[in-house]
Amino acid sequence: MCGIAGIVAPQAAELQPHVHKMVGGLLHRGPDERGVYSFTNCSLGHTRLAVVDLGSGQQPMLAGHRKHGIVFNGEIYGYLKLKNQLPNYSFTTSSDTELILALYAQHGQQLLTHLPGMFAFALWDEQKQELFCARDRFGEKPFYYAIGKNGEFVFASEIKAIIASGLITPKLNHTAIAHYLQHLYIGPYETVYTNIFTLPPAHSLVLRGGEVTINRYWNFPLINEQISLSEATSTFQSLFKSAVSSQLVADVPVGAFLSGGLDSSTVVAAARDSVATLKTFSFSFEDSINELPYAREIAKKYHTDHTELSDNQYDIADLIVKMGSVFDEPFADSSNIPTYLISKLAKEHVTVVLTGDGGDELLGGYTGWYQPLLSAQSNTPPLSSALTMLGRQLFRVANKLRLPYRSELGNRLAGEQIKQQQHPSLLAAHSAQTSYFSDVELSTLLLEPYTTVPYRPHWQTNNSLDDVLRMDVDTYMPGDILTKIDRAAMAHGLELRAPFLDRDLAEFCLSIPYRLKVSASEDKIVLRRAFEDAWTDSIRKRKKQGFGAPVDKWLTLPKVQELKSHYLHDKNRALYKLVSYEACKPYLTANTYQTWVLLTLSIWLEEQKISL
Repeated sequence: MCGIAGIVAPQAAELQPHVHKMVGGLLHRGPDERGVYSFTNCSLGHTRLAVVDLGSGQQPMLAGHRKHGIVFNGEIYGYLKLKNQLPNYSFTTSSDTELILALYAQHGQQLLTHLPGMFAFALWDEQKQELFCARDRFGEKPFYYAIGKNGEFVFASEIKAIIASGLITPKLNHTAIAHYLQHLYIGPYETVYTNIFTLPPAHSLVLRGGEVTINRYWNFPLINEQISLSEATSTFQSLFKSAVSSQLVADVPVGAFLSGGLDSSTVVAAARDSVATLKTFSFSFEDSINELPYAREIAKKYHTDHTELSDNQYDIADLIVKMGSVFDEPFADSSNIPTYLISKLAKEHVTVVLTGDGGDELLGGYTGWYQPLLSAQSNTPPLSSALTMLGRQLFRVANKLRLPYRSELGNRLAGEQIKQQQHPSLLAAHSAQTSYFSDVELSTLLLEPYTTVPYRPHWQTNNSLDDVLRMDVDTYMPGDILTKIDRAAMAHGLELRAPFLDRDLAEFCLSIPYRLKVSASEDKIVLRRAFEDAWTDSIRKRKKQGFGAPVDKWLTLPKVQELKSHYLHDKNRALYKLVSYEACKPYLTANTYQTWVLLTLSIWLEEQKISL
């Protein structure tokens, strides 16, 4: 895993000092080596985290008598097998980076149809005077770009490196701020700045003659309505084991995160089939639901070398402030802090870690979202008034005791509420139920009118739960989950790999209809049928709890109260150039997730010294 950067402009060698500044801003992503190389009109920069081919995988990597050069961030799983399919190319290294150069020599820009794995790369063709860039199908690896003050094309793995070039004066994107307030993160098709852009997942970019062309190179597969549960189970089991096995390949130590949930437990179970020993790492919240007993069960079952960490070992207030610089953009998913901490711990023992990320989106794990929508799309008669009252009472008790509430009655109740709201589609209903500020609340908060860009699916919709699952793969997963694990882990020079996002496995999961993933009483149906024998009894029976931090508890900590006083109760803060202080007052005295969202934004605005 690495950091990439570069500038395309006439006499690019003269801009090398700017590229060196960009590379300096990415050293956390690649602490092992750094390099810069200049062609006539393109300078490429790279920081390396050595994972495979430790001796000869340096970048920028050149080929074709220095006619081609590449900087690459990611891992191409199964690359040795792919190399064997290119007998006419004379490889000089054993790295996966050179595979991309070889595929380019044979297939040109069509190489993307042959390329698995997670990646973001920029390849300069000196003969064509053309820059060819691409990002993996699901957005595991980031790619940002901008146009400099004098027309320079500037790109990098992180926004901080773009700004470090000194060629860009960032301008705040108010539409992106509105999305953040509602969903905790900046949407994956934009950035927090109007003049810095992100290349979306599954897209390529070509720069030639000063013109930028962006194309989607991969689409979701069609849904196979004919597949049976037994067939889906068998195929999933085989593909998953293959994905885990291929992602264990590295020339450095490999471990696994183990939450005690279904996804991470399955990853550990499959990994132990391929390795003699495995280090596992778990995190717990002392003042919240403790999942460590479940993680310990799996660690004991598979005899892993297990290490645990809890939030009471750290100063949460300092970490809240730290997250602004780690993520470059406002990011209020509270699980970013434990992910950052457990990544720091893991880096002390290994260089690569397998995770269970992607399983929830691909297999229907967010029951609190999906089962109410499933109920809403059904034609079941409404609940009686007595059952409705009982359901609401149970929900209040469960919420007060911080217990997971996943009963069929609760989902029926939530589904009826969704029906009453009369959303134009399930996608609209899902967007509303995952918003932390409603449209009405947001219009009251923001000082300037905001525009909501409607979500446009890139597949043929059918207004079923399939659409919702696909939207989460397309938006929530890259915008929140994959951004979180990339920044949190790479801040420590740790590479995370997500077997659920293996190309063949993920494409198969996307082709499975929702009825084989979620029902009124069950989640992750295919996964449960395929691997239930690999779990302990308690894990087999448990429901998803999530990795979110107890923000209501954290917000009452004395030092966090000081942060609230400093960043929220001062009318002169930059935050109040965007939102109304008066409208914020109800949230400032509370300790809710809405308070957390506003606090995170205020800290980010002040620490980044954004000009408004």
